[in-house]
Formats: sequence, structure tokens, C-alpha cells
Amino acid sequence: MAKSYDVTSAGVNPAEDRAHRMRMYFIAMTLRVACVVSLFWVRDWWVLLSAAGAIFLPWFAVLVGNAVAHGGEQVPDAPEPLQIEASDAEPIEATDVAREVIVVDVDPERRGSHPRPQTPGAEL
Repeated sequence: MAKSYDVTSAGVNPAEDRAHRMRMYFIAMTLRVACVVSLFWVRDWWVLLSAAGAIFLPWFAVLVGNAVAHGGEQVPDAPEPLQIEASDAEPIEATDVAREVIVVDVDPERRGSHPRPQTPGAEL
């Protein structure tokens, strides 16, 4: 059988993940209510077990409710990083660059409140 590859490393569907976390939170909080109610009927060392459930289950429920499934169990193979090598081209000297002069011949335009001078016969 051929090995299958994932195209993306996208996680679990957010709606399904949220529904699962809500179910787990509901179950933990239902157990907590059962622990609190059972404190009225149980005796001896069972009271300690019920009290521990009533105290620690909310913390556990919040942890489970906030745990987002990432779904990144299978990590795609990363390509090897490129190596930077020195080039064989001759370096450009500063004197070669200084010989090139670029001249920009454009009439400056002001973008202030001064109107532009109009030439006779020019249409806007």
C-alpha cells in the first residue's frame, strides 16, 4: 500500500473541535454537580473523594474546554535549506558606480493652495 501524504497541515474542523470541547466540559461539570450533591449522602472517607471532585473538576473542565486540537500529528517533510555561496563575479567598485549619473528632468509641481498657471487655449 502506498503512503498517503497530506497536502496541508490544517487542523481539525473548528466546529467539530468546539462541539467536542463543549461535550467534555459539560460531562466534567455534570460530574462536579454529582460530587457536590453526593456530599449530603456520603459518609466517612467518601466525603473527601466527593469534595476533591467538587473542587478540582472545574479546573479540569476549564483545561479540557480550552484545549484546542491542532491535528498536526503528521508533519510534512521540509526541504533542505539553500546554501549561500560566494559568486565568481567581480565586485563592483565605487568608482564604477560614481561614473553613472542619472538626471531626472521634470518640472516640479506644487500640491499646495496655489493654482496652476494656465496656458492660453488649454482645455481642462
